[in-house]
Amino acid sequence: MKRLAPPDPLMLGCVLLLAALSITMVASASLSISEVRYHDSFRIISHWLVYMPLGFGLMWWMSRIDINWWQAAVLPMLATGIVLMALVLVPSIGAEINGARRWFSLPGITLQPVELFKPVVILYMAYYMSAFPERLKRFSTGLAPMLVVLGLAVLLLLLQPDFGNCALLAAVCLGMWFIGGVPLYQLLILIGSMLPAGIIILVAEPYRLRRLLSFMDPGADPLGSGYQLMQSMLAFGSGGLHGTGLGQGVQKLFYLPEPFTDFIAAVLAEELGLAGTLVLIALFATLLWRGLRLAMHTHDTFARLLVTGCMLLLAATFTINLGAAMGILPTKGMPMPFMSYGGSALIGNFILLGLVFSVQRHQPKNARREAKS
Repeated sequence: MKRLAPPDPLMLGCVLLLAALSITMVASASLSISEVRYHDSFRIISHWLVYMPLGFGLMWWMSRIDINWWQAAVLPMLATGIVLMALVLVPSIGAEINGARRWFSLPGITLQPVELFKPVVILYMAYYMSAFPERLKRFSTGLAPMLVVLGLAVLLLLLQPDFGNCALLAAVCLGMWFIGGVPLYQLLILIGSMLPAGIIILVAEPYRLRRLLSFMDPGADPLGSGYQLMQSMLAFGSGGLHGTGLGQGVQKLFYLPEPFTDFIAAVLAEELGLAGTLVLIALFATLLWRGLRLAMHTHDTFARLLVTGCMLLLAATFTINLGAAMGILPTKGMPMPFMSYGGSALIGNFILLGLVFSVQRHQPKNARREAKS
């Protein structure tokens, strides 16, 4: 049996520290809410203490699978992902929560298939560009087939509806196409044609436009569309340099909606201050730097594009979540990777890292030496 390289210690260390930080902050943010909602202060954090080891176990198992297997299994996984994304729209199968149909309701848990589908889309894009590099110069044989897959994914997401993940997936694919060798003029034409469609989709639903306007001026409606952002900004402001102290935050006490999910960064900023926020950013920055460094020193095209896509998705999700919590970007219900409570998102993030570690652990020795140097 081939002896695998150990996982990159810096990447693994960052993930372990993020997991520890997440458990700490989810516990702090959820105890009061869990007591009121379930009459059990520890129900939410106890579930999180189950999800975390499951995620690490899945990441470890995936890291032991050779990347050639992932390449061979792309099309069956893509077909399965599309079927799951379609099934969640069926009223008798998918669960509707707050007007959106994005989840499967299973005994004890809810599963959001898009979190499993995003890594599959990245796998497909890496596979197609590496398997058929000669086709990329022509639109009909290069970009067009990949656009069909992305278009189908976007359509299924809009039907849920999930505009945020549509934009996220499109941005990651554009980044992969640029790095993978799709001609720049084709991408510029595509972006120019996508912008009007994006604007139409944005203004088609009043709540999307209200969310955008509240981001620009949350004080205009502080008790309505701007409420979440105002409370989040209060948390960041009251944290100061060192924070109010772990467990001493006020905004999590039924002022900031769902503080242990989308706005976990605001709770961290209030209780651990600027220092804690900088540690959080440093951990993610180190994780992403090591991943992109791995991609740069990976000679196999499929592996390089796969790692790049995984890192782009993690970086974009982290930036959107933190930017929205700070009022820099429009508010979007997108969990922070490895920090926000949410089983589907956590499993999806560990799948991404499992793929990255699969590439890193199966590298030839000379490539590993280059990455370390």
